[in-house]
Amino acid sequence: MQLTVAARSEAGPRPANQDSHFVDTNLGLFIVADGMGGHKAGEVASRLAVQAVVEFITATHGGRDHTWPFAFDPSHSVAANRIAVALRIANRRVHEEGTRVAEHAGMGTTIVALLVDGDRIIVGHVGDSRAYCLHAGQLRQMTEDDTWLNLMLGAGAAASASDHPMRHVLTSGIGMRVDVEPSLFEADLHSGQQWLICTDGVHGTLDERAIQRALGASSAEGAANAAVESALAAGTSDNATAVVLCVR
Repeated sequence: MQLTVAARSEAGPRPANQDSHFVDTNLGLFIVADGMGGHKAGEVASRLAVQAVVEFITATHGGRDHTWPFAFDPSHSVAANRIAVALRIANRRVHEEGTRVAEHAGMGTTIVALLVDGDRIIVGHVGDSRAYCLHAGQLRQMTEDDTWLNLMLGAGAAASASDHPMRHVLTSGIGMRVDVEPSLFEADLHSGQQWLICTDGVHGTLDERAIQRALGASSAEGAANAAVESALAAGTSDNATAVVLCVR
């Protein structure tokens, strides 16, 4: 299976870009993070989180012997455990930095990561950055936002909750608490799939039809550019970052 990947990130109307991303087809690792916090703290949080994930995935690549600071969960594959532990390490690093440095107090970040392991792909996420998969003309959202709205809807709240002023408030994020429980999803890779991971500066502005149109570009680069440019043209109020992975 051949993988091609491209990324695009823009500050949009914001004075600074607090998003971070990473792509490496050799590691099979692709990440998007959306930082939160004043005085560049969001930028610091997203960068620290991405670095922490990359470091652990690199250290455990190819079955290398490495100490895992969190317990192995036998209900998940080794690859899924690698992502889960990497995200928990990222959470600890961001939380400790926010506690140690006064101007970074309260900082945090969302994160979504894809890890390709042979013919399988693992999605790990915390927060409201998203993963989508387009295959055979069907677009699927592969993550569920960690937001107050989804929490209320899961508890049986009326659909009117979607208009509540707290609907976008995060219920989980990297650095918000001492520890975090990442959401994990595993799937088979298939030729013809296009995977998109993006911040809410993209998916919060584009509906699924617009996202599918962007992914209809003939290349990963064209699709990543189309997703971000479409969000900017539609008036996104946030930084906009997209990473597109094409499977052939």
